[in-house]
Amino acid sequence: MSTRSTKDLNSLDDLAKRYLSHSLTILHPADEPYVLSDLESRVIRRTKTATLIVAAFLGVFGVVLLYLPQQSWPTFFSHTSVPINGIIYQLPLITILYGILLVYIEVNLLLAINRWGVNLIMHVCQFPRNHDAQYDRHLRALANAALEDSNRSIIRFGIDPYLHLPRWGVTVFLLFNLAKAALSELAIKTMLTQVAGQYVFRQMTHFVGAPFYAFWNAWASWRVFHEAQIRIMAPTTIREFVSELHDEWGKDDQFRSLILETLHYTGILKRQYNYANFLLTETLTDRFTLKTTDTLTGHFAERLAASPATVRLSIERLLVFGVIIDGKLSLADRKRLNILRKKGVFTQDIQDIKKISREYNAGRGLWV
Repeated sequence: MSTRSTKDLNSLDDLAKRYLSHSLTILHPADEPYVLSDLESRVIRRTKTATLIVAAFLGVFGVVLLYLPQQSWPTFFSHTSVPINGIIYQLPLITILYGILLVYIEVNLLLAINRWGVNLIMHVCQFPRNHDAQYDRHLRALANAALEDSNRSIIRFGIDPYLHLPRWGVTVFLLFNLAKAALSELAIKTMLTQVAGQYVFRQMTHFVGAPFYAFWNAWASWRVFHEAQIRIMAPTTIREFVSELHDEWGKDDQFRSLILETLHYTGILKRQYNYANFLLTETLTDRFTLKTTDTLTGHFAERLAASPATVRLSIERLLVFGVIIDGKLSLADRKRLNILRKKGVFTQDIQDIKKISREYNAGRGLWV
C-alpha cells in the first residue's frame, strides 16, 4: 500500500482529490508488469481530456486576444518609425511586444496545466513508489534525462513535476509547437488570399488560425502525457520481463550472445536518448552481465536462423518487447520485423504486434 499522502495536493480540485484518495487505498501488485487499474485509467483519461481541452482553449483564446484589440484600437497598434542607418522604417513594434507578452503568458499557462496533469497521474499511479527499491534511481534517471543532448525526445525536457526541474526544455518544446501553429496559420492565410483574393475580409483571416493553435497546443500536451505514462509503465514492465528471461535463459550462452545483436538490430542501442530504451538496455546488460563494448557481428538474421527453435522464439519475444516498450511502433520497426518474417525467423504478424502496442499504450500491460 502506498505511503504517500494527499496533503500536498492543494492545487487539485475536489473531484481529483476524491479519486486520488480512493486510488491510494488500492494495493498494487509488485509481481507483474505494470497494468493500470480501472480507476487509474479513468482518472488518467479524465485528466488528459480536461488538460487537452484547456490547452486547445488557450490556443483559440490567444488568437482572439492577439487580433481583437488590434481591430478595436488600431491607432494604439499603429507602426512606429525607426531610423536604421539613415533610413526610416515603419515597424509594428507595439504589436510585436504585445505578441511576445501573449506568447509568454500562454506558454506559462500551458506549463502549469501540463504540470498539474502529470503530477496528478504520477500520484494516482504511485510513481515512483516509495517502497520500490529503484525509487531513488528512477528519480536520478528522470533528472539526468533533462541534462542530455537536446533535440532527441521530450523526455530530455524535464517534464517530471515531482523533481521541480528547470522548465526550459518544455518551454522550448511548447514554443516549437506554437511556431508550427504560426506557420500553419500563415499557409492557410496565403492560400485563402490567393483563392478568394479581394473577397476575403482581412478581419476574418486574422482568426482563421485559431483551430491550428488549438490543435498544436493539444497535440503538445498529449505528447507530454504520453511520455509521462510511458515513464510510469516502463520500469516495472521491463524489470519483470527481463527477470523472466533471465530465469529461463540466464545460463544459456547462445541466447546471451544474441541479446545485444537483437538490441542493435531493432535500433535500441542507437536510441539511448529514449528513457524506455535506455532502461531496457541497462537492465538486460546488468542481469545478463553483458559488455556493451563487445563487437557486434552485424549478421543478426543469419545467427538467429542458425539458433535452436526455442532460442528463436524467446529472441522473438525480446524483439517485440523492444520495439513496443517506448510506446510507439515506428515504420522502421515494422520494416525490420517484416525483413525477418521474409527470412523465416520471425513468426508474429505485424497486425498482432500493433494490437499489443495499443494495449500497452492503453495501460493494459505488455504481454509478449
